Amino acid sequence: MANEDDEKSRGNGSGEPASGPKDEAERQATVEDLITELEKKLETSEQAAAELTDRWKRTAADFENFKRRTKKELDEGQQRGREHVIKELLPVLDNLERALKHATAEDPLAAGVRMVEKQLVSALEKFGVTRFSAVGQPFDPSLHDAIQQVESTELAAGTVAQEFASGYMSSGRLLRPAMVAVAKSPVEPAGANGGGGE
Repeated sequence: MANEDDEKSRGNGSGEPASGPKDEAERQATVEDLITELEKKLETSEQAAAELTDRWKRTAADFENFKRRTKKELDEGQQRGREHVIKELLPVLDNLERALKHATAEDPLAAGVRMVEKQLVSALEKFGVTRFSAVGQPFDPSLHDAIQQVESTELAAGTVAQEFASGYMSSGRLLRPAMVAVAKSPVEPAGANGGGGE
């Protein structure tokens, strides 16, 4: 009997008392609790990772949209700046054209003005600026600025009869409308319809 007591006191040989089925069940429960706790932590971590990934994707998309929007705004700002400068140059071109209309063909100064006008038109064309003619075209309020009406028997009513300043387009956008006179039907004199009253 002393041997049995000695074995109980020695346990499993490691100095610990021998474990029974109750101790084994407790250890098993502790391991299962630990596994459950780790699974919960893993699930929480995966949710946090998914949220961070979603946030990162949204931030990346927002940044791409920001870059696109900024580039578009920059391009539009540059276009507006170019158009502003070009609009300031158009009256100079108009005045050169007026000077040439009143100059004689033999005038050497007119030849110089013609060269300057040609150079200015060429420079504007490099920036996508094109001149358009309105004479003989139907009046279009989106392209023409009517400053007067003239009676005409040769042109249909609503047709551009005369152009005072050319219109200009820049990369498909209207830069300046053409300033024009629009034809209208002549007014008949009051007695022309035979209404004598006698």
